[in-house]
Amino acid sequence: MSILFGFAVGAQATAAEKAGLKVLTEESPPLNFIQGGEVTGLATEVVRELGKRTGSAASIRLVPWQEGYQALLEQPDVALFSTVMTAERKPLFKWVGPLAVLDTNLYALKGSAIRITNLDDARKLGKIATVAKYYSEQILEKEGFTNTQSYPNREATVRELLDGKVQLLASSNLGMPAALKKMGGSMEDVESVFTLSTDLFYIAFSKATSPERVARWQDALDEMKRDGSFAKIYARWLPAEIPPGIFQLVTEEYPPVTFMKDGKPSGFVTDMVREIAARQKIPDNIRLTSWKNAYNMALVHPKVVLFSAERTPERDSLFQWVGPVGRNSAILYAKKGSGIRINSLEEAKAISAIATTTNWFTEQHLKREGFKNLLSSPDPRANVRQLMNGETQLSIFTDITIQELAREAGYSMEDLEPVFTVIQTDFYIALSSDTPAAVVQAWQTTLDSLKKDGTFEKIYRRYLPNADLGDLLRTLPRLKRQP
Repeated sequence: MSILFGFAVGAQATAAEKAGLKVLTEESPPLNFIQGGEVTGLATEVVRELGKRTGSAASIRLVPWQEGYQALLEQPDVALFSTVMTAERKPLFKWVGPLAVLDTNLYALKGSAIRITNLDDARKLGKIATVAKYYSEQILEKEGFTNTQSYPNREATVRELLDGKVQLLASSNLGMPAALKKMGGSMEDVESVFTLSTDLFYIAFSKATSPERVARWQDALDEMKRDGSFAKIYARWLPAEIPPGIFQLVTEEYPPVTFMKDGKPSGFVTDMVREIAARQKIPDNIRLTSWKNAYNMALVHPKVVLFSAERTPERDSLFQWVGPVGRNSAILYAKKGSGIRINSLEEAKAISAIATTTNWFTEQHLKREGFKNLLSSPDPRANVRQLMNGETQLSIFTDITIQELAREAGYSMEDLEPVFTVIQTDFYIALSSDTPAAVVQAWQTTLDSLKKDGTFEKIYRRYLPNADLGDLLRTLPRLKRQP
């Protein structure tokens, strides 16, 4: 047994330990910490309630993280919370959750009008305050940022932001409220303008723990989320945060499909997902973040709903698919008046440079076709500028997004001309690979009902009134996942 960092809490400690369950955690406010001689915190309250509901209330022992993790690896019937699920840890344990969301954000002063849709936007701003050796600083270092200013603690970064000496502050959503309070401020003084990464906290059970016990705990947590008791606990500790639901609904800035409008995720696929969730009585907890972050969440965590996503050969076996929810054409565009004429992909391969957006399906398709002349950028608006200033001769966009991207880059469709249609594709809602088949079928059935009762067309035409919906309104044969 790990050395006790504080002491056991709870009258049922002896009975619970005789039953074999050891519940461990570490000092990590506001999730778990000692207050008034007792272990408390957001995750601690949830775990206590789960113990009551499952008839296995146990003492909660506060131990150093490494000791708790070692016990989880080596001993039977250990539950360690709050544990971040990673791709490396996932097969080592059994999981119940999520209990909480850890967002690593870029914060600006409220009302600053700073808008960031990708990392390139943040690189162009003034100083970004970071805390030395914190995870948030490491993310920016890994991404090659040169406009960061390191400070010894979170309180110092908060003071610099409140005094207007830096434009942005990199911090977690869990640590920010306490740091602001300590410096005489509150979450009303700041706003999150970009999420660098999202991690989810779980209860990790020893690999040998019985599936029945794990299922009972997960069912109890899901019931807490349905009856509202989980949200009440969450609001007491993190009133400004969206609690994690049974499903995590994530998307990116990709107008008019998905985008932020008036502080709320919008777009025609966003509205479809919101309607599907409402009909299944799933709370609206849609998060808009970077594509890379949303994609990684769906790869690692169960019951993540990622939208929208092209169903490419590279992705097909990685997710389960609901749809289609839209159709677009990937087109090579040139600068108006360039005189460039393309009649085949082989001719396009002879062009000096083609601008692509990093990890988008359009880039993946050209790479799959053997293109070696691609200039990749994480910002699709940068692709427009590269085309217009002569860095590239062509750029690839979809027909439904190019108009908004051109406008945001400072141009219009009058400045561009399509020269070759590369591919026409349908896009989908992607669900995590380990989402139960019955859940995926329920999402598909609900989407089909939207198409039958006219809701699908109504939503679609609100954003694209002249779209040819064609086969999208018909119930298409289900595509089989590739082996």
